[in-house]
Amino acid sequence: MTKVLFFVDRLRHGGIQQLILEILKHINKEILQIDVLVFDDGETYPLEDEIKKLGVNLFKIDGWIKTPLSYLKQKKVLDEFYKEHHDYKAVHLHSSSKNFFVLKEAKKYGIPIRIAHSHNIGFQTKNKIKIFVGNILKNALIKNATDYFACSKLAGKWLFGDDIVNSNKFKVIHNAVEYDKFKFNEQIREQLRNEIEIDDKCILFGNVGRFTNQKNHTFLIDIFNEIHKMNNNTKLILIGIGEKEEEIKQKVKNLNLENDVIFAGFKNNANEYMSAMDVFLMPSLYEGLPVVGVEAQAAGLPCFMSKDVITDEVKINENLKFIDLNNSSKEWAEDILNSDLSRYESYQSLKSKGYFIEDTVNELINFYNK
Repeated sequence: MTKVLFFVDRLRHGGIQQLILEILKHINKEILQIDVLVFDDGETYPLEDEIKKLGVNLFKIDGWIKTPLSYLKQKKVLDEFYKEHHDYKAVHLHSSSKNFFVLKEAKKYGIPIRIAHSHNIGFQTKNKIKIFVGNILKNALIKNATDYFACSKLAGKWLFGDDIVNSNKFKVIHNAVEYDKFKFNEQIREQLRNEIEIDDKCILFGNVGRFTNQKNHTFLIDIFNEIHKMNNNTKLILIGIGEKEEEIKQKVKNLNLENDVIFAGFKNNANEYMSAMDVFLMPSLYEGLPVVGVEAQAAGLPCFMSKDVITDEVKINENLKFIDLNNSSKEWAEDILNSDLSRYESYQSLKSKGYFIEDTVNELINFYNK
């Protein structure tokens, strides 16, 4: 049996972690064993239990980077890990350059396939020193990898550069989804809208994402505020948690939108809430190829996303429209309300463009067993 090690920084809920979970759910455990390695940041996340319930080996080790000196500690703990666990055919790194030691130590212990996988088009920090270090470490990541994956060509170019992306060592791995889980369900829609007290005629706008700078909730609230001025039979539901949640709640209060914006918190059934929504908004500051953007399209939702900073490779259906972030919130609102807001069927477009999780899993199995 082929053994593969997945690495991700931590298992807090996000697009990368959700993709990993879907792969683990759909993998044929008789032909492939995937273990998961994470660094311990002192927190315990719900996804840890979900992964363990799948019968997957989860290794949690002390290697979280807090300061530049943490790299020395990371090297040591990874060396100790691989001394005991070095019978993998592949190590698949779902992280940026800061964790290059995961591949460097795997190389030291003779693991033949070492995959660097880019899921973004920017570092998830505004700290200039961390960005500077991250850019320097890109070379170390490239040097210690044998193969290079990305959710989109744009994400690949950001982490690896044009030469790698144009080589036969590069591969786009789609952020695929389980279609049946996200396809529109009228019964669930009715049930959830009753629970959150929204009538059939109300247009429910939605977003699923952590409350971070990247997701741009501040501007999202401005957009909805303008939408609500133009059509007061509208509401917004925000699914997720994060460090900026209280700040956004205060902004909603200041705009007197408390009765029109629903903070739903973290939801294991975010897929079902997409049936309750009518429109999906995503004015992110940057993304690789957002899994949630694929999920929203699988649910048949009209989608509005940031132009240029979200790759156009995410566009699976014609009902996804990109709007320039330089446009005002009022211009966003007018553009959205003047668009076709009807739900659509997405099966054929998802299937033809390779966004079924079953197809992605088969592609990975074939690659690991090459």
